[in-house]
Amino acid sequence: MIKQKFYITFILVLILFISCKDENILYLDFQNLNGNWHKNNEIEFNFESSESVVDVSLILRTDNSYPFSNIFLISSMKNGDRIFVDTINYSFENDDKKWYDAQMSSIKNSKISVKKLFKIDSGITNLKVKHAIRYLDSIMPQTKLDGIFDLGLIVEKSNK
Repeated sequence: MIKQKFYITFILVLILFISCKDENILYLDFQNLNGNWHKNNEIEFNFESSESVVDVSLILRTDNSYPFSNIFLISSMKNGDRIFVDTINYSFENDDKKWYDAQMSSIKNSKISVKKLFKIDSGITNLKVKHAIRYLDSIMPQTKLDGIFDLGLIVEKSNK
């Protein structure tokens, strides 16, 4: 039942994205994780662009079975001969959503900023992302993160 609701929600969101083409969106893609993200599964996105200033964000789809209130992500972005490596700590509690916002399903979409006002060079850009979440009493990352369905990448023209 949950999978069926998820796929219906996913198809509706996909139709919404297709029908509401935004000229500011340069790239949008999702990778399906089937409800869990393994530690060794590094997600990779490749996109081609012309020289511009962009905002790069990840879209993470989770449900109520995700056991943490935050996520640590290690990103590596290669653009031309430049490589940017960053650790992102995203807290779901600091999301812009208000406590009174209605939830249509148990699936939550979170937009996680990777780079803002990033001057991108022409050519292929490669972004790799892996999770590094762990319990407080452990030094090793979780082998498998449950409750994660998709990881997406959105590259938008910067508004500034």
